[in-house]
Amino acid sequence: MSKLVFVNYRISEAEERESRRKVELIRSMLERCARMRSQLAKLEPVAGEDWTKTLDRYQKYLDTQKWSEFVDDYNRLYDELPGIEQKLERELAVAKGKRLRLELTAATLLASTTNPAARNELEVIARGAGNLFADNFLDAQVKIEKLVRDRLATPLHFSKQEMSEDQLALARDLLAGSPKQAPGGLSGSVQTVSTENVTSSPRVIQLLEKLSRLQSASIDIDDLIADLKRISALSAVERSLKIDSIELEAQDRIKVLKQKREIERMVDDGLAWLSSFSAATAEAMRKELTAAGAAGDVVMTRIAAEKARAWAESEWGLQDGERIRSLLVNELQELGYEVNLQGAGWNEGSRITIVKPSEPNYDVQLSAAPGGGIQSKVRAYSHAGRSDGVNRRDVEIEQSWCDDLARLNKKLAERGIASVISHEEAPGSSVQLPLPARNDRSHSRGAAEIKSRKL
Repeated sequence: MSKLVFVNYRISEAEERESRRKVELIRSMLERCARMRSQLAKLEPVAGEDWTKTLDRYQKYLDTQKWSEFVDDYNRLYDELPGIEQKLERELAVAKGKRLRLELTAATLLASTTNPAARNELEVIARGAGNLFADNFLDAQVKIEKLVRDRLATPLHFSKQEMSEDQLALARDLLAGSPKQAPGGLSGSVQTVSTENVTSSPRVIQLLEKLSRLQSASIDIDDLIADLKRISALSAVERSLKIDSIELEAQDRIKVLKQKREIERMVDDGLAWLSSFSAATAEAMRKELTAAGAAGDVVMTRIAAEKARAWAESEWGLQDGERIRSLLVNELQELGYEVNLQGAGWNEGSRITIVKPSEPNYDVQLSAAPGGGIQSKVRAYSHAGRSDGVNRRDVEIEQSWCDDLARLNKKLAERGIASVISHEEAPGSSVQLPLPARNDRSHSRGAAEIKSRKL
């Protein structure tokens, strides 16, 4: 068996392309974090990094191609941003949920309030609680708490008494955020409302949690909120049916949200793969992918994203192969080898045969292996005076190629192509089985070609 060496090559541009792809993904996450932080800052004080400023800084780096200036941030953010995005999403949903509950509490109390001043306050809160900042929100919450306290201490008298009790129980539970506890400061001694037959509070609160998630993700739920505000004026049976209807619609929109996020991730991933290319083909793929995402078509978006990835990986392989092949040929010629090329490209299965004029009885065959690797094999040819078994000249030639390969890899490293030897057989570790002498091989090959043409 001949001397074998497997070398895995990695081109520096490949590392840069992979970095660029990840930076594109980071930018997408930064855009979402900046958007959610901006929305949250309108409702609550927000501490920590200003993601809008970080996004602006990253955009400048991308535009000016100053890769080295954000390596540290790049590594940190690639690890941290997924968790930060989830945290901001939860915090925004909680903030939206509190305001939705306050709006609905005010709307619930409005159904049985006749005092003009109180009605005016409730109407303002029912309309605008969703946009109240922290202090203003707390002020509105205190006002609602006082009204609930007063109602619980002095139950109203309606022709349908059970309806007013249900309304008050709903208002109390909404303000508390749970049907199992009263809002801060409301003691059990003043809870004169009987909740034995009240079943709407838990369902409404769970429904509001779903709606707050939808609202924080910019899914339109204005119609569902409007329907919820009107349920306190309905009878218990009508209210239950209406809640059923709203829940079904909310569930449909949650499916839309999940689909939206899936499409968003696929578009981000596909565009990231294409980020290193400016050719017309890449631009056409960007448009195709963006259009499929904008249309909300999951299947077409997935097809376009997978197509973009496959094309990008193929183009990278071709580009890397062409550069490696070109540099290999130049450096091998510098080392004194005559190079025999087979084909114009360099991909898996391609071969190069090299020989030194001073050693006509030996050559080296280099083959492109999977994953950017190259296999090199020293081959001996039969000639007069050749001895059987492991002979000294075979070992000398194999050692000579090892030395030249080390020089070759050093030269390639200077040009941005890193090499790692994954397998190497020491010189003389196995017997060379010589190929037919070159003259014999040429004659037999020519005869075979003539025979093939005749057939």
